[in-house]
Amino acid sequence: MESLFKSSEMQAGLSDISAEIRARLRGLELNGSHRRFLVNRMGGTGSSWLVKLLNTHPDVFCHHEGVIVRTYPSSSYGSDDIVSFITWLAEDDMKGAYRAVGDVGSAWLGHVASIPKELFTTGILLRHPARILNTRLNVFEKDNSFTEINAECTKRIQQTWGINTHDCGEMDQIFLQDLYNLKMQIDAASSVDIVIQLELMTTDLDYCADMLHRLTGQYYELSLIEAILENPVNRRTQSTAPVAMVLNGFTEQQRRWYCLILQESVLKVGYELEDDLRVAYVPTPATAAAHPEHSLVTRDLESTVLKQAILDRDRQIARLRSQVEELEHIWRSVQASTGWRLLNLWRGVLKRLLPAGTRARKMYESVLRRFRGSAVVSQ
Repeated sequence: MESLFKSSEMQAGLSDISAEIRARLRGLELNGSHRRFLVNRMGGTGSSWLVKLLNTHPDVFCHHEGVIVRTYPSSSYGSDDIVSFITWLAEDDMKGAYRAVGDVGSAWLGHVASIPKELFTTGILLRHPARILNTRLNVFEKDNSFTEINAECTKRIQQTWGINTHDCGEMDQIFLQDLYNLKMQIDAASSVDIVIQLELMTTDLDYCADMLHRLTGQYYELSLIEAILENPVNRRTQSTAPVAMVLNGFTEQQRRWYCLILQESVLKVGYELEDDLRVAYVPTPATAAAHPEHSLVTRDLESTVLKQAILDRDRQIARLRSQVEELEHIWRSVQASTGWRLLNLWRGVLKRLLPAGTRARKMYESVLRRFRGSAVVSQ
């Protein structure tokens, strides 16, 4: 009961942050008819690969941490910069060149949780927590890419689980803050439109196509997805190792923290603490009958495919109409030409001088056929 109370305190903290951001985004308006989307993620979740996949569609443009470009040459950015970036995404009409435009990696959790639902489609990109933590442990010493320890985060970790991070070494402090952020992500999953699990994205074509459609509103050809599945990006650790083996790389204390902080949350998004995915999500007709929400997703996808087919048919009809109009214009131009008028005059004279069926007309046509035949031979 106490842990539930403390968890609600953490959510209250997120709600306070979201309320502040929501107030700053009030009055935001879209310029242009294309869909906007934002995806929150932590490091080591495959965001570079997801952006590459999203951009394979000709009508989709996705930034990867686009806020960094807008704050350059500064080496860091804050909530104000993200709010400014979201406002820019809303206002930029992209010259009408795309049907969906968004970003992966710029928005913090409070931003995706508080942005108006009617304006942006929001998502969280997840990977098994053990694998994310393992990536951090393996690459930190090489590149030291890390956001500094947050005092408020340290305070909440001690209040909620009684862990004094000041007694820990640097790597353990980083480990604990990542754990805290992972828990916040998982607990906030219900506040966004979709939760994207990297493991299923890279192994299940139907799931991958469904997530891409729900995020962008566009239908992705399976051939595009298959090509990207075979080309991983920025792979820094052995991602195929079983979770149990990954956990063996943690210290005993890190494993205790891992279980303590995530044991009540990780099942919410289909993961096991010490195993891989608990349930594979595949929106088949069988599961759709048992789960109405799956049925809605399937019908939505089918509806989009049909709408796309109708649009393609309308475009084809428009092209054919244009071709017919062009041919009619050419025909009218021919009819109005001097040569055509002289030809018609000659035909009238021919009918009067050599009526059809007469001997003279037959001789004329015989001579004309021989003349045409000799002309073809000479060519």
